[in-house]
Amino acid sequence: MKKAIMILSALGIMSFAAEKYFTIRLTEAQIQYHWGNLEQIKGLVNQSSMPHNQAVYIIGSIDSLQKNIQENVKIDSTKTK
Repeated sequence: MKKAIMILSALGIMSFAAEKYFTIRLTEAQIQYHWGNLEQIKGLVNQSSMPHNQAVYIIGSIDSLQKNIQENVKIDSTKTK
């Protein structure tokens, strides 16, 4: 019984450490729409009167998101619903 509890505990601890991947399916039009929105947000933040360090943080966060999207995008030309 102790062995079973130890094994279950070890599996439970390892499951929290495992990296998880998510797949999101968007059409090209949806990606372009959201990408454009992110670019507009960056422009608005850059022109805002908020403190410089806050604007830099927001723009850097959006840039990081866009960079990750570009690096990890996989194009699937099959049409599914």
